[in-house]
Amino acid sequence: MLNMNTRILGDERSGRGDLVPYTLNMRMNTDVAVCGLAALATLLVPTVGWAQNGDRAGEVQREMPEDWQVPTVPPLSPEEALERFTVAPGYRVELVAAEPLVHDPVQIAFDADGSIWVVEMRGYMPNADGENEHEPTGRVVRLRDTDGDGRMDVSEVFMDHLILPRAIAPAMGGVLMVEPPNLKLCRDLDGDGEADDIQTLVAGFAGLENPEHAGNGLRYGIDNWYETSQHHQAFKLDGDKLETRSVRGHGQWGVARDDLGRLYYSPNSDPLITDAYPKHYSARNAVSNGLPGVPKRIAHDKRTWPVRMTPGVNRGYQKRTLRSDGTLQYFTAACGPEIFRSNELGEDLYGDAFICETAGNLVKRYRLEDVDGEMKASQAYEEREFLASTDERFRPVNLMTGPDGALYVADFYRGIVQHRIYMTTWLRKQVDERGLDQPVGMGRIWRVVREDVAPVPIPDLSTMTGTELVGLIALSDNGTVRDTAQRLLVERKDHGVANLLRDLVADQDLDNHRRLQALWILDGIGDADSSIVEIAAEDGDPVVREHAARVSEGLPTQAAASLLAKLAQDDHHRVRMQAVLSIGELPSSEAMGMFEAVLEEHVDSDDLRRAVQSGLGGREVAFLRSRGSARSGGWLSRNGAAQREVFRELASLVLKRKNTHECTGLLALASSRSESQPWQSMIILDEVADSTKATSKRPKPLKLVGQPAAWSSIRGHDNTRIGHRARLVDTVVAWPGRTDLPSQEDQLRTPEEILTRGRRLYAHCMGCHQPNGRGLPPVYPPLDESPFVTESPERLARILLHGLQGKIEVAGQTYNQAMPAAPFKNDADIAAVMTYIRQAWDNNADPVDAAMVTRIRKDNQTRMQPWSPAELEAFED
Repeated sequence: MLNMNTRILGDERSGRGDLVPYTLNMRMNTDVAVCGLAALATLLVPTVGWAQNGDRAGEVQREMPEDWQVPTVPPLSPEEALERFTVAPGYRVELVAAEPLVHDPVQIAFDADGSIWVVEMRGYMPNADGENEHEPTGRVVRLRDTDGDGRMDVSEVFMDHLILPRAIAPAMGGVLMVEPPNLKLCRDLDGDGEADDIQTLVAGFAGLENPEHAGNGLRYGIDNWYETSQHHQAFKLDGDKLETRSVRGHGQWGVARDDLGRLYYSPNSDPLITDAYPKHYSARNAVSNGLPGVPKRIAHDKRTWPVRMTPGVNRGYQKRTLRSDGTLQYFTAACGPEIFRSNELGEDLYGDAFICETAGNLVKRYRLEDVDGEMKASQAYEEREFLASTDERFRPVNLMTGPDGALYVADFYRGIVQHRIYMTTWLRKQVDERGLDQPVGMGRIWRVVREDVAPVPIPDLSTMTGTELVGLIALSDNGTVRDTAQRLLVERKDHGVANLLRDLVADQDLDNHRRLQALWILDGIGDADSSIVEIAAEDGDPVVREHAARVSEGLPTQAAASLLAKLAQDDHHRVRMQAVLSIGELPSSEAMGMFEAVLEEHVDSDDLRRAVQSGLGGREVAFLRSRGSARSGGWLSRNGAAQREVFRELASLVLKRKNTHECTGLLALASSRSESQPWQSMIILDEVADSTKATSKRPKPLKLVGQPAAWSSIRGHDNTRIGHRARLVDTVVAWPGRTDLPSQEDQLRTPEEILTRGRRLYAHCMGCHQPNGRGLPPVYPPLDESPFVTESPERLARILLHGLQGKIEVAGQTYNQAMPAAPFKNDADIAAVMTYIRQAWDNNADPVDAAMVTRIRKDNQTRMQPWSPAELEAFED
């Protein structure tokens, strides 16, 4: 046994041990009081330190090498900080704004008149313990350049007394703003510079308890929707009316878009991911596996090249994090992406991706390549960065293409950017030694410009006529300018420019992205009629045809169906794919037959099958029962491998949704097909047996609205296999009034207080694994129906106690993201969250007892590292 000569006392408020130094001692008689896994982890670290929330139980946090001489940089004035930058040849950095005009900026956005809106997250981590973080100190300010020199000289406080605001976008003469839990539309109606008309449009944003994993972004998309990062909704304004749609909640901090409307995100260690198809289609059928490439990792080279030693990163003690010289080796805090869309910095930068690496004090540049619709990112420089600083407090968090053609950088400018929930002892020690927790309340906005060309004057779009704005769509080489022109035209509902826009759509000599924007403006103002969409659908560029399919969703049903039927036969795969996705927006009277036609010709295409599944959400049973699917020669009349797989997939989706009417209809279908298509009956019965675990000791009842039609006959079916399987399924189906099925409610539930506790603790896991347990492929694996959750509880407990490092496979997808140890206080909490995830969603595993967790902790008390998948094989069921 080891013992310590200093007591560590738990602190319920901060979740960490008191800041009491300790050393290891071989004597055995000193009392140690420990609170939480973080404190336990600290006891195992053979260095001086302090227990922190981000510590992983049993993981060694080494001492910093003695030969590392970390440069200490005190807070610098803007002029001093400017001298610390290294920028790519041919460019220079200029100051746009600094304290006291702006404080703690986390997002910036340009308005139509060229002013800059800034979200100030002043309350974030006011000290190293995050105390008083919920004080209403946040603000939204508007910066103006009154003398035209490119540097802001007026700051107006538009809103104050905000708690951790995080996103902003100009809209409807004011701004959309996210202050958790609300999205608000804020306007100044009396002209005094302060918001006096504040409308709460929708709630549901997280971020008060865990600011690092909560919705943000609000990027205006090509289709006139405001897109978010790490949130489950997108938003569209029509006057004061708000529309919402469900989307995949991937990303982390910031969202970017390119000229063709594709979205990009940067979740921490993944510098750049994108959506191969619009992400709202992927979320349309909530129980499906989504769409291929939504999202997709496109930057595989994650190396970084800081210009200073950067040991102050959260996992700097891990060998893979830092090089031998103390510089950050790979991305660990990627955020604030921007696809640069201006020619003012040079043609070669147009369309490139720029990513903030906050912990490394740098901005990365990736070259983007479009290979037939597939995006690829490669590093623009070898062993250097586009922008980097030797100032440890340079914290780029968001980027923006300016209407003047410069690249704008929001600099949080402070020592601490890691939230207390995740801070490790390694980082906390450096915070205290180098005084990184203070000062707070500083902040800068920089811009990168060409050395040989002055930025163009920022245009005032707010006073332009509709005709002038359409001229910008046709002629401007600046994406931010074009996007603002689009927004203004849509907000004004300027029907007077419809013919000008139609001319742009039809102009084959115009860049495809300009034709696209003109088409979407027509859609936004309500003037995208069948004739112009048909012109776009016959365009020689497949990208334009692809967008024509999306715009057709707003046409009258018959016109949309006719156009989509043609596009579903397009020679280009992406056009076909988008047409099938758009067919899912049609009423069943048109969609069903069109889906049948797609499957008859493309049943072997996994992409198109998943597109069909996306559009069938809630209509799977009706589709499988349709006469077209059952007719002789129809796609389901052939008992081929692909047909069987599609049938199985659709039946599985019905059972996952657990809608009692749909499940009843599915079993009725099994009865009706038992003679004509017995293979279909067997697939349904097998899926029900698997989903309810009918062969296990703890089957899970399937609730129906009533006894399925012809159910009694299928139980005695002449086909031995069908009859046997139906009788097995009969033991797990329940409907009102059925008296011969034993109640299993008591077996299926753990005490309510344990489940409630586990559900609440799972909030710490939602950022990665999502409220629905389906994760964020390909970065974070699902927990729903994962064998790592539902099988061996001992294996799961080991992962939560010590973490997991290495490649694993879940549901056919490979994951290689390090899983940290659980940040829970005691073994009862770990058992509670294990019980919850083992019985949430479609999981139905046994509850977990805290005594088992305690036993495993004791058995592995000397373990210092996360488990590898190979080690955990011994604990598989």
